[in-house]
Amino acid sequence: MKYDEITNSFFKRRKTEMRVAAFLVGLFFFTGSAFAETDPMSGCLELLQNRCQRCHSLSRVCQKVGEKSKRRWAATLKRMVKRRGADLSGAEQDFLLNCLAIPAPAIKEECGK
Repeated sequence: MKYDEITNSFFKRRKTEMRVAAFLVGLFFFTGSAFAETDPMSGCLELLQNRCQRCHSLSRVCQKVGEKSKRRWAATLKRMVKRRGADLSGAEQDFLLNCLAIPAPAIKEECGK
């Protein structure tokens, strides 16, 4: 085999390896962001920390996590918005309602339950 044939073969393999590596890196980032977006409960704790903690500590919420029914959490959220001025949109209220009625893993962990 001549030197030119050997170097051409080497560079062709290297080019293919680089393409495969670039594809795998792109696939890793794509699937990582896709999985992050599919977890609907990932923002529960953040929403509680950013909105509910404005007026009281999370320990107050944690006392009732896993104990209150969905109906009672709905009444609590409604009261917090109407009477206490909690800054929560309708969609955020629905989201929190689902997070609290069946506690999201992040909330359970934060509350030690």
